[in-house]
Order: sequence, then structure tokens, then C-alpha cells
Amino acid sequence: MQYAPRDHWDRFFKRKRLRNAGLDWGEQWIGPFRETLRELDPKKTVDLGCGTGNEVIGLAVDGFRTVGLDYSREAIASAKAKPPSDQALGFLVADMAQELPFVDGSFDAVMSNVAVHMISDRVTQTIFSEVRRVLRRDGLFLFHVNSAADRPLREKRSPMARELEENFILEETGQTMHFFSREYLLELFSTWKDVRLDHVEIPLAEDKNEVFKCVWRGIARA
Repeated sequence: MQYAPRDHWDRFFKRKRLRNAGLDWGEQWIGPFRETLRELDPKKTVDLGCGTGNEVIGLAVDGFRTVGLDYSREAIASAKAKPPSDQALGFLVADMAQELPFVDGSFDAVMSNVAVHMISDRVTQTIFSEVRRVLRRDGLFLFHVNSAADRPLREKRSPMARELEENFILEETGQTMHFFSREYLLELFSTWKDVRLDHVEIPLAEDKNEVFKCVWRGIARA
């Protein structure tokens, strides 16, 4: 298994919709990138694995022309149902684990928040290569991915069924999850420019003294 099938994600987002429970992390993901994006002043941005579109809409409200892409038809349907922004370029259903449906150098910035860490090593390498292809020269890839330190935290909430590869697991829910070390990320970005990685501990909403999740926050220049 390289990653969870589309049906898994359609069921996941349908349950969220029926419970009126979104995936809105507020400023957690796009807030730290705003200053960088203002300096870059991208003419066109894409959010890979956009889910129900909160980050796309947030970027569009800030004036960044942004398109959202997700594997799940259910997620994209929910995203399209939200109030539009003049700067939103729309949403499309596509599998980012396949060739991205964009020509070379299409974007000034590519963003992906807690989405590209659900895929096997081989496919992860393909995605990073595709991200670089669709970025213009000196364009930026801005992302959050699970760190290796997140694995024991996540297993408390979602037990593992089995390990598929090193640090790539199948959970009992049917979801796949990949945990990234700093060394692994640096290897993925070995031919990129100006790679910056920050390890971030996200506290529990109800108890700031307890860590809920650990991620790498990264910015890399093509």
C-alpha cells in the first residue's frame, strides 16, 4: 500500500460534514507563512491536499491568488460550498501522488499543510519532484509534515495496524501515515536552495502544558 484510497478520505470528510465538524486549524498553518508570502508576493499559489479549503480561502482573503487541490471529492465539494473570495482560483479533484495537472513553472508558491506525510517513501519522492517541476525558478515550497517525534503521540489516538515501511504505517482506521526525520527531509531537499526547517510542538487546546502534535515547518526554494 502506497497510501490510503480515495474512498477512505471521502468517508472521512463525509463524517466531518455530517457532524458539522470541520478541519479548521485557524492560524496554525498559514499564519507562520504570511510574512514570507508577502515578501514573495506570489502571483499564483496552489495548496496541495487542501481538504475543505480553509487555507485556500485564508490565503485568498489575504490577496493571494490560490487554487486548492485534493484527492477527495467530498472534501472539494465542501470547499466549493464555502463563500468565495475574489482571489480564489477554485478547487479541483486530483491525486497529488500522480503527475500534477499543471505545466512546468506554473506557480510562484506551493503550499501543503499536514497532507504530504500520508504517503510511502517512493511516492513522497515523486511528489517533491513534481512540486519542484510546477514551481517557477526561485519559487517557494511551504509545508508542514509530521515529525518522527509525532509517532508516539499519534499512536495514542490512532493505534497502528502494521508498519509498511520505516516510519510509514497503516493505522487501524485504514489511514496511512508517514513520519519524517530531519535527515530524511534534508535528503528530499538535497538539490533545492535555502531549505529552512523548524521543529514545532503543538500543545493540546485544553492543556497547553501537554504536547498534542509535533511537525516540521519548512520553506524551500526551488
